[in-house]
Amino acid sequence: GGRDDIQCSYFPNDRVLYDIRGKEMVIPENIQLKLTEARLDTSDIQDMLRGGKVDFDEVDRETDSCKQYWVHLKRDEAPSFSIQWQNCDSVATAVKYKAL
Repeated sequence: GGRDDIQCSYFPNDRVLYDIRGKEMVIPENIQLKLTEARLDTSDIQDMLRGGKVDFDEVDRETDSCKQYWVHLKRDEAPSFSIQWQNCDSVATAVKYKAL
């Protein structure tokens, strides 16, 4: 009771998003430039990591560490986009961006 820092979802999509949110996020300059051009900012990335959909068909399952996940955020009233995240032990890095 009274704690809002605890999550109780065991669905794979929610676990991946929660894991990425809990790490230091690195957004390289080339990805940041694309986000800026699309008029997206950190609040849009937070929306993605709370309500996005992980594309599990695109995961490299051979890698033990630093798995890469495409996360898609489809919205009606704001730009939809996808980011491929490299999810390592303590850092999540944006690798690729695409508009939807």
